[in-house]
Amino acid sequence: MLDVFGVERLHDFRGPAWTRIELIPDATAPDRLPQPFTPAARLLRELDTARAVVAAMFGRSERVTLELGWSSHEKPPFKRLSHLGFDLPRQPAWRLRPDPEDAPDWWWNLAYVETSATMDALAPFLLAAVGGFQKRGLINLSVGIVDFETGLALEFYDAKGMTPIAVTPERLAPVYWRFREWVRDAEVERCDALPAPWRDAGPRLTVV
Repeated sequence: MLDVFGVERLHDFRGPAWTRIELIPDATAPDRLPQPFTPAARLLRELDTARAVVAAMFGRSERVTLELGWSSHEKPPFKRLSHLGFDLPRQPAWRLRPDPEDAPDWWWNLAYVETSATMDALAPFLLAAVGGFQKRGLINLSVGIVDFETGLALEFYDAKGMTPIAVTPERLAPVYWRFREWVRDAEVERCDALPAPWRDAGPRLTVV
C-alpha cells in the first residue's frame, strides 16, 4: 500500500487523483419513487451504484486486495459478516490507535484479504459497505478495494458514498467522466479541472 499509494491505509490518501461518488446520486433517484426510500429500495439503489462503479474500475482485474477495518468501540463485525458469506480473520494485520491521549482504549483494526475480482466474490463486501439499510445499524466494517497492478482503489465511507482513488489523474479520468453526474457537488469543480486533459482519451470503461 505504501509503495503504490504512499499511505498505509486508504483513508489517509489525500493525493490529487480522487473524487467522491454518492451511493444514491440525485441522477439515479426517480421522481416517482416515494421519499424517503424504503429500506429495500435504498438497498437496491445503493447496490446498483456500487456495482456499476466497481465493474468500471475492476472489470478487467483478475484479483484485488480488500482492506477491511473495524473499530474496537463498536460491536465486532465477525458474526454479521459471516451471515453475508465471509469469515473475517479474527487477528488483524495491524492495529492503529489514532488518538492515544483522548481515547487510549480506542483501536482501529485492519485486515487485508486477496480475492477474485468477480461480482460474486465481492458481493458480501458490497453489502457490508452499503449497509445503511439495516435496521440494527451499520456493520462495524470499513471496506476498500485495491488493484495494485493498475494503481486503482475504491474506498467506501460512512455507507453514504465511495471514494475512487488512482495513482495519477490520468488513471482516474475514465472513471470520473463516466460517473461525473454522480459525483458529490463539492468535488465537481476541482475534479473537472484535474482530469480535463484526458476527457476524450483513455480506455473505454464497460459497466456490466
